Amino acid sequence: MLHLRVEQRNGALVVTPLAPRLDAEAALELRTRVAALVRGRQRVVLSLEHVASMDGSGLAALIALLKTMPPGGELRLAHAGASIRALLARTRLDELFPEVDDPAAAARE
Repeated sequence: MLHLRVEQRNGALVVTPLAPRLDAEAALELRTRVAALVRGRQRVVLSLEHVASMDGSGLAALIALLKTMPPGGELRLAHAGASIRALLARTRLDELFPEVDDPAAAARE
C-alpha cells in the first residue's frame, strides 16, 4: 500500500508519496487515490522528497493527474532527485511539470 501525506498550503494541495519508487504498482495507486483530490484544483504540488526513482508508469500517473485538473491547472514537482529530473528532461516533460525545491514556495506562486 502506498502511503501518502496530503496537506493544504497557501490554497494549494501538496501531496507527498512516502515511497522510494513510483513504479507500476505505486503509480497506479497514486493515480487512483489522488485523482479525486486534484479534480477542480488549479495548483497541486507533488513533493518527491521520498521518491528516489520513477519509471514510465510514474510519468503516466503524473500526466493522468494533470489531465484530471481543470484547464490551466498546474501540477508542480518539488524535491525531484537527479534521476527523476533526468527522466523528465529526456522525455521533455520537464516543460509540462515545473520543478521547484520547496513545496511551500511552489504552493505560494
